[in-house]
Amino acid sequence: MGQDWEFAATSYTKTYHREQYPAIDPKNPANSVKGKVVVVTGGGAGIGLRISRAFVEAGAKAVAILGRRQNVLDDAKRELEGFGASKILTFSADVSDGDALNKAFAAIKEQVGPINITVANAAYLNSGLLLEVDVDDWWKGYEVNVKGTLLTYRAFFANKSDDKPTFISLNTGASHAMVAPTMSSYGTSKFANLHLVTYLAAENPEVRAVSYHPGVLESEMNSKGTIKFSFDDMSLPAGFAVWLASDKADFVQGRMLWAHWDVEELEAMKEDIVKKNDLVAKLSGFGSPN
Repeated sequence: MGQDWEFAATSYTKTYHREQYPAIDPKNPANSVKGKVVVVTGGGAGIGLRISRAFVEAGAKAVAILGRRQNVLDDAKRELEGFGASKILTFSADVSDGDALNKAFAAIKEQVGPINITVANAAYLNSGLLLEVDVDDWWKGYEVNVKGTLLTYRAFFANKSDDKPTFISLNTGASHAMVAPTMSSYGTSKFANLHLVTYLAAENPEVRAVSYHPGVLESEMNSKGTIKFSFDDMSLPAGFAVWLASDKADFVQGRMLWAHWDVEELEAMKEDIVKKNDLVAKLSGFGSPN
């Protein structure tokens, strides 16, 4: 059961990007994370690895990558060390294992200092029709995409820096912009993830918490799906993550953005975005949360 989709909704900004551009370039001085400690879950491969690379290129003091496969993390560490002077740490941990996460984040703080930025990238995609899918595997999407995000946030919060800490959760357009048959576990768990981050932002305003759709990217996870999309360049979500951690993104608290949207246009609209409470989950035609 396959289908080819050109995944592009009406853009919130006039400009719709599909690859990195100067305003989100990690090497742009405005996006510098010099002296900061960054953690990326699922950071050993695919988009997580490219995001980790972007923070290295942006000058991070240290980048810690978490994942389930130590051999993959070891390969990633060697690769990342070629892109800058950041200290690269690796920790084998499953995001659905709270104890493992707590130990990893505490060790990161002990070794390189309080954590400034955490990117919750680890995710799970189950594919199949609801009446045919293995329910336990379907539910694993919630274990990783919802529970795992909460556990990651709690481990980060306990070891965060007091200097503008930022929590970035990778989401998907499939959570709110479309209904894709066979992808119900991913779409519904990611919608729950989106609203979870809104609550985390509301309850802990001292931490910038934001969700974003990274685009559609060639990855091990996406290869499991039965719906095929046109792909964006990995440089787009990597640079966008670095921008989200910058001072220019000080208005994104609790919101959902797309990496495709032009950040300079978003910056110009920020007062209106906050005033209207745009880019938050709501029931279409009924209003928006306070």
